[in-house]
Formats: sequence, structure tokens, C-alpha cells
Amino acid sequence: MNKTIELPEEDDFRPSAARLVESLRDTGYSKEAAFADIIDNSIAANATHIEVELQYMFGELRVIISDNGDGMSEEQLRNAMRYGSPRRDNPKSLGKFGMGLKTASTAFCRRLVVLSHQNDNNVGRAWDIDNIIKSDRWELETPDEDEYYDYFDALNAFSEASGTMIIWENIDRLVRAGSEKQVQAQIQSLGKELSLELSAVFFKFLESGEVTISMKVGDNPAVNLKGWDPLCADLNRNTDGARSRILKERPVPIEVSNKQLSFTVKGGVIPSQNELDADEREYVRYSLDNQGLYIYREGRLIWHDGWPHRMYKKESKITRLRVELNFSHELDDVFSIDFRKSRVIIPVEVREELKRLIAPWRQELLKGQERLTSANTERAHGPADKAIDKHKKHTKNSEIKVDGDTVTIRNQNQMKPTVIEGIRVYDDKAVRVHEEESLLGDCLWEPSCDEEGNTCVTLGKSHPYFHKMYNVCKDNAEAMKALDMLLWSLSNAEHGEFSDTNKHTLNGFRQKVSQTLRHLSIELPDVEED
Repeated sequence: MNKTIELPEEDDFRPSAARLVESLRDTGYSKEAAFADIIDNSIAANATHIEVELQYMFGELRVIISDNGDGMSEEQLRNAMRYGSPRRDNPKSLGKFGMGLKTASTAFCRRLVVLSHQNDNNVGRAWDIDNIIKSDRWELETPDEDEYYDYFDALNAFSEASGTMIIWENIDRLVRAGSEKQVQAQIQSLGKELSLELSAVFFKFLESGEVTISMKVGDNPAVNLKGWDPLCADLNRNTDGARSRILKERPVPIEVSNKQLSFTVKGGVIPSQNELDADEREYVRYSLDNQGLYIYREGRLIWHDGWPHRMYKKESKITRLRVELNFSHELDDVFSIDFRKSRVIIPVEVREELKRLIAPWRQELLKGQERLTSANTERAHGPADKAIDKHKKHTKNSEIKVDGDTVTIRNQNQMKPTVIEGIRVYDDKAVRVHEEESLLGDCLWEPSCDEEGNTCVTLGKSHPYFHKMYNVCKDNAEAMKALDMLLWSLSNAEHGEFSDTNKHTLNGFRQKVSQTLRHLSIELPDVEED
């Protein structure tokens, strides 16, 4: 006769439900990735229509995501709610880790309710974090069907045959606390952000007509999303306007477990801002942040954050270059897909092959601009250097001393010398305006000094405003000198106001100004080859 063996308490290493469920909220989901993860599940369930609703009633925000997919039986729903649920049969599905529904949801809400109907049967289950913490047990709840009558009714109206509804309740991380007006404004802003992101993530599904995704914010009617193509090939359908240049798609072979597979790479150069009207500029999403690699797995965009690590930095000179990489589920291990579908690690050999393919496209944009940049800025700072040095007695507002690797400063706010961390020190005492490829936080400028303790300014060439402002003034030496003097004066003022207590405020001010100029630089003409 078999007996149940009770483990001594000191040998029972089951994790605490209360501790673990709270920890699982901090898996690093962005709000965009979390919503996309839920939609992945709907697509995997063969949904053709998915609606995302940001519902605000009686001072409470709820997220409701409905689909007309296959729906779930009682057993299927219980399995779906299990952390580490069974692997799906279809290897193309992104729901391969059995974690997304739960962790994506509870990253932003404290109560997850899932309702589903199939074969005229309504079923529902819920995870409530506060109840789990209270009991310290993984107790999956069955919500009262009468309490959720309106939701079941809405689900049945949305999808007559079968479907599923995800409800986020007790949301504590999507919007900040504030007045009714402030919260509603945040919800409207959230709706716009999600619409932009989801239209990019599911572009290929939306364009093909396989899936319709609609967004409903508050009392506004639902709006169907239009897929957004980063290569902007849609511009080419209008022969009278600006056109994108689509670069030839190329297969890249790769061997996996003695099997020859491949992925594809395709490039696009969007038009310069001068060629675009206001509507076209909004459509192409012209910005420094949108250049780079767009990686699709089985047609779903999983990564787009510029250039992968150790490839290139974001540069204003190549803002117009976007590259699409497409791979199938068979290469999941090669690209190290994680359960959030938002991290990609590109192996060294793949990265080098990508750089080889992309290099000609990149160089084509750089070749004319590098010549112009050199002509415009290489010692074009000389007049400003001389002017600044001429007035150094009257403009000096701090005492800077350089002793090896240590730089200290005194001024009216900081009577006792204090160390300036991370400041650049230059050997050339005749130069006041310096250039570096990029600065921390992608700032336009930062204060620096020379070995004698004279204040200098260092300009970040990667900032989009840098090339554009000098390009605008390339034929006016006095205008260039005036710009240099202004930026140097900002650095000099920072040294005059620096103290241990306000150094972070000064750094934040510099970053805010740089961030604003990054947006405003869109209104300046691109650097183009003559």
C-alpha cells in the first residue's frame, strides 16, 4: 500500500507564493511589450479581430482585450492560467514559454481575469495578487458569473461563436495618480502610444488582412489600426510625392544543428525631411530613434531599438536608413528570444555578416555628409576659440584645478574645492570648442576643461542638431562663431553654478535642453551632398 510521505519542514523548498508572485511582476515588461504579448496569444488562437479597450469608469482604469479566436474550455483555461503552461503545438507561436499571459498582465495590474466562451459555454478564472499574498497559496479563483455578466455579454456580442476576454483590474502601474482630468489625459496619451507601437509590431498581419486590431479609449469609438511599415514603401504608391528607396532583399544562410537555414535582410532609405510634407513626415515617423534594425520573427516585430549592441551608434547622418531582418521560429535559439519577446542577442558571426551587408547602404549616406561635416566644422571653431580666450579674464566664474586624473572646482556656490567626476580634460590649451562622436545621454554639449583649468565645451556629433545647425551656417563664419560662443557660455555658466548639491540638477537641465533640440532639429534641413 502506497503511503504519502510528508517532507520535514526544513526539506520543503517550495517557493513562497506571496514572495514569488510579487517578484514576477518585475520581469522587465514595457507596457507596449505587455499588450503585444496578449495580442500574440489571440493571434495564436486564430483570432481575426482583436480589440484593446482602455476603460475608465467610476475613477478606475481597466484594460479589456477581446478576441474572436478559438476560445477555451474549462480545462484549457485552467492550463492557460498555470505559470509555465503547456507548450503549444504550433512551433511558430510566440507563446512558447507559458508565462506571457500572466507575467505581462500582472506587471501592470494586481488582478487578472480571463473570460472565455466556446460551444455555448462561459468559463472564467482569475489570479488576484493580493489574495495570493494574503493566503501565501497559488489559489486560482473562479469569478462569479453574475458579477461579470456584462463582460460575458459583451464577449458574446463581440465574438458569437467563440472568443476570449482578458481583463486587467486593480491597475497600479500604467498611469500615475492625479486628478480626474490628469488621469484621463494620461489614458488618452497611453492609447496613442499603444496605437503607434502595435501598428508597427503587427504591421505584416494588419497589412495582409489576416488580423484586424482596434483601439478603444474611454468613450471614444473603436478605431482600427493601420499597419506601419518602417521602410515606408506606401510612399511609393503615390507617384507625385516623395518616395522611399527600397534596397534589395538578401538571404543570409546560417547552419543550425547541421541544417542549412537562412534569414533575410532588406533595407530602405526614407526621403529627407525637405521632400516630405507634414502628413508624410508624421507617417514616416522621422526621428533619430527610428533608424536602424527592425527584427521580425514569423512576421511579428520583436525588436526595434536602433542598432544592436556593437554594430553602430545612432547617428543623425544615417537617420534615413532602416533595415528589416526576417527570421522563422527555427532560428529562435540563434537569436536567443526571451519570454518577453523584446530581447534579441545577435551572435558575433551573424552580426559581422549584417555589418558587411549594411555597410554599402550606410556608406552611401555617409560619404557626402562626412565631407560636409569636415568642411563645416574642422577648425571652423577657431574664431570662437580666439574670441573666448580674449575675454577669459572677464568671463571666468570658477577656479578649476587639474591634478593628474583629479579635477576640482571652486565657485561662489562651492567655496571648498570639490571633485568634478567624469569631466574631459584636453591637452591643447588654445582650443575651447571640442568635438566627440557622442556624449553621455546623447547630449548636444557638456562642460570640459583644459590642463590649465580653462573652461571648454565639448559637442556631441551624434546629436542630430549638431550637423544641422552647422550646415545651416556653413557659409556664415560669424554665425558659426556665435553658435560656438553660446554653447561655450552654457558650459561656463554650469561651472559657475556647480556644487555637490545641484550637480544632478544641472546635468538634468542639459539633458532636457538636448532632448528638446533633438525634436526641434526636425524643422532644420538635412545635411545633403552638394
